[in-house]
Amino acid sequence: MTSLPPPAQWSLKVMSEYEVAEMLERYIDFVDDARNSVRCPSESVRHFMTRDDGALPTAVAISTLPIVLADGNLLAPDGLDRLRGIIFEIEPELMKLLPKRADCDNNAVRAAMCFLTEEWMADVATDYAGKCALIAMALTMIERSLLDQRPTWFISAGRRGSGKTTAITILIEAVTGIAPAAAAWSDNVEERRKALLSFFMAGCVYILWDNITRGTQISCPHIEKSCTAAYYADRKLGVSEMVATAASTIHCFTGNNIGPKGDLASRSLQVRLDVDRIDPENREFKHPDVIQWTRDNRAELLRAMYVILMGNPTLRLPADSQMKTRFKMWWRLIGSAVEHAAKLHSEATDPAAYDAEDACKPKPIDFGTMFLNLEEDDEEQASLGHALSIMQKEWGSLQRGFGASDVVDFLNNQANPPDVVTLRSFFLPVGVNVAVEPKSIGQKLAAHVGEVVPYAGGVLVLKRKPKSENSKKATTYFISNLGEAA
Repeated sequence: MTSLPPPAQWSLKVMSEYEVAEMLERYIDFVDDARNSVRCPSESVRHFMTRDDGALPTAVAISTLPIVLADGNLLAPDGLDRLRGIIFEIEPELMKLLPKRADCDNNAVRAAMCFLTEEWMADVATDYAGKCALIAMALTMIERSLLDQRPTWFISAGRRGSGKTTAITILIEAVTGIAPAAAAWSDNVEERRKALLSFFMAGCVYILWDNITRGTQISCPHIEKSCTAAYYADRKLGVSEMVATAASTIHCFTGNNIGPKGDLASRSLQVRLDVDRIDPENREFKHPDVIQWTRDNRAELLRAMYVILMGNPTLRLPADSQMKTRFKMWWRLIGSAVEHAAKLHSEATDPAAYDAEDACKPKPIDFGTMFLNLEEDDEEQASLGHALSIMQKEWGSLQRGFGASDVVDFLNNQANPPDVVTLRSFFLPVGVNVAVEPKSIGQKLAAHVGEVVPYAGGVLVLKRKPKSENSKKATTYFISNLGEAA
C-alpha cells in the first residue's frame, strides 16, 4: 500500500495589467534618463499582453500527471511543453513509481485490469462493461490534453444510495489526488454557456454535473460542440471580446435515470448502477471505506492505469491506421487500451469463478458497440426510426417518392389508426390534434435528411430526390433501407 501526497492544484488565470508589470520588473530593470529604476511603462505592458506574433509561448492546459503519446512514449517534461502548450507540474514521487514500457507486457496488463476491476471497483454496482467505461473515463482525464475530441460520461441509477457519487469520487481521487467539486446543472442554456467558458479557461480536469433531476434527458448544443472540438470559442462575460480556449475538460453527469438525447447520445458512454434492495448503502462491501482505500492505494492505482495505457498494442500501429468510433485519437490512446486489457482479463478468468449469468464476469468489450447501443436507446432516435418505418411502409412503393403534401393528406384525411397517431406525435409533438400544414412538415423532413437511424434490426435513412434542372416541383423524399445494423 503506497499513499501519494495530493499534488498541488493548479489552474490557468489571465493576468491583470498590474500582475504583468510586476512580472516584467522581476526580469527587466526599467530606468529613467538618470539611470534610476522606475516602473514598467503601461504602454509596454499592454503591448506585451496583446502581441500576437507568436514570439511568446501559449499555455492551454496544466497536467499533474505524465501523458502517454500516440506512439507509446511518455511525455513528462519539467514545466511548459511549448509544442503542445501543456504545463507539467509532476510530483517527483510519482515519476519513481511509473512503469517502464518494456515492463508493460500482456501479463502486466492482465494483472492491472484484474486489480482495477476486481479490487478497486469490487463495490461498484455495475457490470463488467460499466467498470471498463469507468476505467476509460479515468484514463481520459489523464490523456485529455492530447485529445481533439472526447466523450462525455453518464453515471445513472434507479434510486438514491446506489453509489453514483462514490463511483465518480474514487475516479477523481485516483487521478487528481483530491475530492471532486460538483457543478450545478442549470436548465438555462445561456447560464451553461457562461459556466462552460469559465471552466475551460481555468483548465479544469473535469466538470461534474451532479445530482441532476430524476429522469432528465440531456441535450446541450454548447456541450455537444465542446466534445468534438479541440478549442472552444465564446464571448467573454461582461466585455465585447471573443475568447478561444482549450476544450479538454471532461464532462460527467450523475443522477437517477438520466441520460443523453439527440446529438449528445452519440458522444456519450453510460454507466448504469443497479442494486436489488431498498437500502443499497447497507449492502456488504469489500472496502467499507473505498474512498479512503483509494487514497491509500493511489500509487498502485495510477501505476495500473499507466500499465494499461503503455501496454496497448494499438500504439505500435502506423499513425494513419484506421481507428474505431467517432473519437479516433481517443480510441487509439484509451478505447483500444481498455478493450485490449478486457480481452486479456477475460481469457485468463477461470469460468468456475463466476456464475454463467454474472454481469461482473470479465468479457471482451467493444466501445464502438457501446456508443451505438446508447444512440439506439435515445428517445429521439427511436421516434425518428419509427416514423421512417411508417413512411417507408406507406410510400415505399412509389417510384416518384413522396412529398410534404403526401404526409399532410395522410395525417389530415384519415381517422386515428396507430400509424397516424405515431406520425402526428413525430411531426407535431405539441398540439398533435391541430391541422397539419405542408410547410411545417417540409421543414421537419428537411431537418432529418441523411440521418442514418438503426431501427428494428435494420438501418433506415431519409433521402431527398435530386431535382431536375430548372424544376419548380416541390421537394420529394424516399426512405432507403441500408440493411442490417452492424
